[in-house]
Amino acid sequence: MKLHFRADGRPVPMLEVGDLVRLTRAEPGPAPVAKAGEWGRVRRISAKGTLEIELAGYSRPRGVALSMVSDIPQTNVIPCDQRGVALELSQEAHWRKSDASGFGSRKKQG
Repeated sequence: MKLHFRADGRPVPMLEVGDLVRLTRAEPGPAPVAKAGEWGRVRRISAKGTLEIELAGYSRPRGVALSMVSDIPQTNVIPCDQRGVALELSQEAHWRKSDASGFGSRKKQG
């Protein structure tokens, strides 16, 4: 995950395949399969920017029938850890500059 910063200093996560995310809203549509609070790993990001998220092995047990959700808007998720706890995004020392262009992009140290 990379971070970009707005003019007011607020961080904006730029999600990548492999990132862990937690749903902040139920899956869109008339019969949502995933609920707010579930979490998993981003498996794919579509050309239009929506996410496919694997929930099995994270908020759902491995081997469940409905293990993936797709077409999730990035505005409906927040970055989280392996227990589904939201990550605190900040400009503190836990982040290092990863974009030499100076536009304020940062990447979590790993």
